[in-house]
Amino acid sequence: MFNPDRVSIGIPGLDRMLGGGLIPGRPYLVTGGSGSGKTLLALSFLLEGLRHDEDVLLVAVDEPPGEIVENVRRLGWDLNRIRTLDANPGTRAIKRLADVQTIRTLTDLKSMKEIAQEGKRSDIDEISIQSIHLKLRQQMKEVPFRRVVVDSISTLRRFAIKSSGDSQAERSEIQSLLRFLSERGVTTLLTATPGNPGLLAPEEVLTRGEILLTRKWIGDRSVRQAKIVRMRGSAHDPERRPFAITDAGFVIG
Repeated sequence: MFNPDRVSIGIPGLDRMLGGGLIPGRPYLVTGGSGSGKTLLALSFLLEGLRHDEDVLLVAVDEPPGEIVENVRRLGWDLNRIRTLDANPGTRAIKRLADVQTIRTLTDLKSMKEIAQEGKRSDIDEISIQSIHLKLRQQMKEVPFRRVVVDSISTLRRFAIKSSGDSQAERSEIQSLLRFLSERGVTTLLTATPGNPGLLAPEEVLTRGEILLTRKWIGDRSVRQAKIVRMRGSAHDPERRPFAITDAGFVIG
């Protein structure tokens, strides 16, 4: 059951597993392999915000926003009002931005509708976690986002570390970004792929909870499960629960 003092993720079964929803103003992690449903879950979260007349933002790293629109077309979801920052670094090296003036090289925020009509990514310069942080500081002076999704933090961090070689600096930048969003009451979802089992990634340490999505094949049947790995400050269902991705979207029994 959804708790009115919480932030609904837009999936009733998952809200129940979370103890009534997410605690407002905190960052959370959605982890899973390719095709596990991370992006679909994140979009459900943003669409739920739109249903409550909230300003929401998708920072798209892994997939072009136009492709995301196409991927959910069969569900009949209207993503047009989701504000989007197309932050894909492509194959370019990522450089650290020295000051806020250089942020002009980063693509401006657009709606999904505008990006879909363009049909392809805009040409953007090299970016970093820091550049996204600075861009959000600018934009939130005008748009008070209540929900933000970064899809995915793993890809963004991988490019950033490859460029700088300084993993500690990248951790500090992630921490700074998440603290900025939390201080402004933003509930944030970061999607991520599983890392080294023996080494905690920065996003695992800095987020307040984690939803793990798994998918495995048994013969020709795909079995999907969701598990709440951790949820600070809240009781939650620790059991693995089966879920399905249907024409109705993300469904947990």
